[in-house]
Amino acid sequence: MKVLHLITWLVPGGIEKWLLSMLGQAPLNDVVMDFCCKGAEVGVLADEARAQGATVHHCPLGPDHVRFGQRLRQILADGQYDVVHNHMETYSGFPVWVARRAGVPVITSYHNTRFSAQTWTRAAGLRQLRDVYQRVSVGYALRQSDMVTGCSDAVLANVAPDYRERANYHLLYYGVQVPSLPDAAARAAFRAEHGWPADAAVILHVGRFNPQKNHGGLLDVFERVLAQVPAARLVLVGDGPLRPAVEQSIAERGIADQVRLLGLRDDVPRLMGLSDVFLFPSFFEGFGLAALEANAAALPVVASRVPGLTEAVVDGQTALLHDVQDVDGMVRSVTRLIAEPEYARQMGEAGRRRVEAAYSLDASARRLRDLYQLCVN
Repeated sequence: MKVLHLITWLVPGGIEKWLLSMLGQAPLNDVVMDFCCKGAEVGVLADEARAQGATVHHCPLGPDHVRFGQRLRQILADGQYDVVHNHMETYSGFPVWVARRAGVPVITSYHNTRFSAQTWTRAAGLRQLRDVYQRVSVGYALRQSDMVTGCSDAVLANVAPDYRERANYHLLYYGVQVPSLPDAAARAAFRAEHGWPADAAVILHVGRFNPQKNHGGLLDVFERVLAQVPAARLVLVGDGPLRPAVEQSIAERGIADQVRLLGLRDDVPRLMGLSDVFLFPSFFEGFGLAALEANAAALPVVASRVPGLTEAVVDGQTALLHDVQDVDGMVRSVTRLIAEPEYARQMGEAGRRRVEAAYSLDASARRLRDLYQLCVN
């Protein structure tokens, strides 16, 4: 079976990392998965996809859509794909129309509870036009796709409140790597690498520097934790348009010595195993894959109580959740996990067991394989 994934680009984001992790998983050994990127470029992870045997097509989506449609039809014909797996969210309608005209079944997947503009369409005026386009495009995709999936109940309920009554709507939970855990020497070496004491309590955040991830709120929490726990340190992994503003805020708060910005990393599971608390105060999430990754590394989570994320973790068992504006509550939870290492250990281990049981890469690959078989049969 040949599947063509339609995405924006291959960058270090949640959905992209998950798709790449599916390449080579045993349950998908009989499935060839290629990528078609609509963005201005294919992305920094394109070479990784090619190294794993995938073909990466570049099919830029311009305002008039004409060349995109022509190019996509040619790709489908030349590649003889059995399924189009459409991840284009706001722009999901047009590729569904193209694929249907080509006679190729389409699965359209949604990955967030909000479809935020990431490019020039954020500009005033254009944003309103984009909102109108989005309603038409998503509405068409929902009606005309052979299958519709969401990475959480919250995501599916957002696009179709009555989705449970629709036979072709399916939950498609992500899976994550369950890494080996570092020993005490590795944890001490990581702290020494950054000039921190061996007993420094490391708070980790992984996420793109954009408004969704609420870096301002994250720094508010950390600043108050630091006042109570002087040995606390913050590690930020990721990149994005708001990074300069975050760096400026860190400097203005006078906490630069206690914070490290590591940029994009390919060893996130290792960094999670070296940390003490995962802090994730997002304004919204489709599922919260990073929080699930943290649990896989036996790292307890303190996060915002938002749809999607409440499915990725279990409040009170694998994470401590608070309203996104409840900075004081998050501070209490972070300081408790630092002050009570046995409690933190139990919470982290509970999260790891839960991931091993239901959210491993193998389990995720089996769910994806079953979906493809259902689509073509």
